[in-house]
Amino acid sequence: MLQFIQANWVTALTVLVLATVVFLAIRKIVKDKKAGIGSCGCKCADCPHSSSCHHN
Repeated sequence: MLQFIQANWVTALTVLVLATVVFLAIRKIVKDKKAGIGSCGCKCADCPHSSSCHHN
């Protein structure tokens, strides 16, 4: 088992870093969605296209 870890630690570290980046990106999207920030990253009140994004 130790030989496997020694042979593949770089791959495991790369996967861990990528998984962390994906997790943080998804968490930010969810937090922005809950805060009412549009998918474009700006506030809808300032957006000229807000009426086409959100149909009330």
